[in-house]
Amino acid sequence: MTRLDPVELFDRIASDIPESLHSHLIVTGSLAAAYEFHAQLEGQAVNTKDADLVVHPAGEEQNCAEMTQNLLNLGWTRTEQCFPHADPEPIDDLRAIRLYPPNSSEYFIEFLNVPAIGQEPAKKWIPLQLADGWYGLPSFRYMGVVALGPLKSKVGIEYANPAMMALANLLAHPAIGNSRIESGNMTGLLRSAKDLGRVIALAHLAGRDETENWVAPWISAIETCFPKSKGQLISSLGDGLREMIGDPAALEDAHKTTDIGLLSGMNVTPQNLTVTAERLIVDVIEPVQEASK
Repeated sequence: MTRLDPVELFDRIASDIPESLHSHLIVTGSLAAAYEFHAQLEGQAVNTKDADLVVHPAGEEQNCAEMTQNLLNLGWTRTEQCFPHADPEPIDDLRAIRLYPPNSSEYFIEFLNVPAIGQEPAKKWIPLQLADGWYGLPSFRYMGVVALGPLKSKVGIEYANPAMMALANLLAHPAIGNSRIESGNMTGLLRSAKDLGRVIALAHLAGRDETENWVAPWISAIETCFPKSKGQLISSLGDGLREMIGDPAALEDAHKTTDIGLLSGMNVTPQNLTVTAERLIVDVIEPVQEASK
C-alpha cells in the first residue's frame, strides 16, 4: 500500500484538478481524516493512494459525467479497474470512475454521489454515460451526511468534517453483520469493523473535548438527511458499535484496521479502542438519543 503525505496530496489534487471544478467536490475517507489530524499524526503519511471525492450537491450526476469527460480530455487516465460498458444494464456490473492524474499513477481519484433524501438501499449505482460508454456512480445511503458542514483546506478544496464521517459510519452499521472485506491488505476482516474502527479512530484523534461538541451537529444531520426515518436511526445509533466492542473477534478486526490505517504506529490497543468507544457512547450517542425523546 502506498503511503502519501496528506498535505502534499491535497496540494497535488488542487493542482491536478482544474480550479473551476473544486467547488463541486468534497474529499472524504482516510485522506480527509489524515489531513484534518495531520498535526496529531506528526506528519505520518496516509496509508492509501485513493482520494474519494463526493460530488455535490445531490442530483449532480450529469455534472459528474461532464467533469469526468473534462478530466479525461485533460490527460487523466482510467485505472485498470475502470472501463466502459456498452449498455447501462445490468447496472451492478458498471465500473466506478477511478482516474489517475496526467503522467502519474501515484494516486487516483474516485467519484461518489450525494444520495437523494429518502434513498433506502444502502448502496445503489447511478449510470453515467461518457463518450466511450457507460460507467457507474456509487450512491451510499449515508454519504449525504458527509456533505454537511465540510471544512476548507489551505488549498481551497473542501473536505469532510470528522464528526460527519464518524456519524455516517455509525449509521451504516446498526449491527456488525458478517460481510467481510474481499480484497486488499484487510482481506477477511469484518467490513463493519473497518468502518466502526474508523469511528473510534476519529474520536480518538479528535479528543474528548471535541467529540462532546458532536451532539447537536449529529442531531441536525440526521434530521436533515433522514426526515422520515430519523426516529428509528437515532434509536439504533451506536448499536453496532456496542456489539463490536462486546465481541472480542470483531474488536480485534477493528484493531487490525486502525493499526493499518489512521492509528498506524500509535500503539493503540484493543483496550484503548474500547475505552474511546465507551466514552463516545456516553458523551455523544446517549445524549443524542436522550435529546430526541
